[in-house]
Amino acid sequence: MMTFKEKVLEVVKKIKKGKVKTYKEVAKLVGRSKAYRVVANILAKNRDFRIPCHRVVKNDYRVGGYYGSFKNSWLKVALLLKEGVIIVMPTDTIYGICGTALKKDVVEKIYKLRKRSLQKPMIILISSLEELKIFGIKPNKKELKILKKLWPGEISVILKIKDRKKITKFAYLHRGSKTLAFRLPKPKWLIDILKISGPLVAPSANWEGYPPASKLSEAKKYFGKKVVYWIEKRSDKKPSTLIKLEDKKIEILRKGTSFRKVKTLFSNK
Repeated sequence: MMTFKEKVLEVVKKIKKGKVKTYKEVAKLVGRSKAYRVVANILAKNRDFRIPCHRVVKNDYRVGGYYGSFKNSWLKVALLLKEGVIIVMPTDTIYGICGTALKKDVVEKIYKLRKRSLQKPMIILISSLEELKIFGIKPNKKELKILKKLWPGEISVILKIKDRKKITKFAYLHRGSKTLAFRLPKPKWLIDILKISGPLVAPSANWEGYPPASKLSEAKKYFGKKVVYWIEKRSDKKPSTLIKLEDKKIEILRKGTSFRKVKTLFSNK
């Protein structure tokens, strides 16, 4: 007969990529719904990589700890995002509802959750300039020089897709515009996540036309139990400054965080 621990690990082993269960849900599946704290302790001590403990979250749908420590929660976030889980989390500017940019179904789900116009592309967070190649973005020397002055930073830049095959492949991202907006953030913790998760779409955490969430409780009013939540980090920042870049031409579409940096770049030209 299997022990309680063995039953817990067997249930967790069957959680599919892109899905999560709460500690309480796991306990219920094992037959002891009130033993969710025991489940949490078992998973905190587990070191068998075949058991996807990162797919189990707190009962309030917060990410929770990983490998017995909340210090490792960033790694849990990165793994979940890579697999297709949608997470409301801080970015370098405001809270974003984040998901992998490389899975069409994830992107479409975020459009639905945000009640966002299907014609509006979303900003993509990247961990390096090299990742632009994934999307068929090939900045020329002049554009690259400007990008290196702007990034890393809180400035989102719209760039033209120059690879025809990628225009077709990423139609679900550019929504017919044949351009995509990117941001290369500065915080190390966010770059560490992006290096594992890959590029993320990261629109603000709210329904379209409503105020962006500045804390998790506000985000939960929008999305409830349909997403996972990570770390309370209230910020008074604005959304990123948004510009369009083509050759040496810079068009400002939205004045936001770090607008002065863009203004300084203009004045030096």
